[in-house]
Amino acid sequence: MQQRAISQLSALATSDPLRIIALELLYRLQSNLVADTPQELEPEERELIMAIAPLFREQIQAAEQRASAKGLEQGLEQGLEQGRQEQQRLILENFLLVRFGELSPKMTAFLSPISKLYAAEFTVLLMAISMLTVDESGREQAVKLLAESVLKMFVTNLQDILPQAVTNLLALSVAELTLFVQQLPHLSDAELTERLGKIPD
Repeated sequence: MQQRAISQLSALATSDPLRIIALELLYRLQSNLVADTPQELEPEERELIMAIAPLFREQIQAAEQRASAKGLEQGLEQGLEQGRQEQQRLILENFLLVRFGELSPKMTAFLSPISKLYAAEFTVLLMAISMLTVDESGREQAVKLLAESVLKMFVTNLQDILPQAVTNLLALSVAELTLFVQQLPHLSDAELTERLGKIPD
């Protein structure tokens, strides 16, 4: 009966909940047998331990393979997303260079967060920049568009103060702007409104 039960258990898939529960119970039984009388096991008890040992190994290997496959899938997704962001960053950088002849330091500060935009939003931004004039006014408008896009990524209720927030953001020095953009994902809406929504005295 014991051999038949183990045979039926081994026939179940490693992902079958019944097999997982049964093996957990058998593992506890085996642990108790070994802990209670390690040197005095009956032949039947030794046979049981020998018979279920391969099932434990098989279950552990299956769990490791599932974990490895899940990790590989997550790693692949992360790699694809990082590749997409890097591609968008390069596209935007080259687009601004071709359009305006140079990248201003403030443009550069926005490249990394802008690269995280969804493809549709990124395309809309490129189209908006492509319609700007190729002069100093156009460059200033391009920086404002970049600033607006970045703020909208991290703040949900900024519409009422968006123009003022953009003005205050771009009034920062390049070093302050770069640091602030890096901090943006960690700031609450209230903190951003407090820091960027004020009208200068």
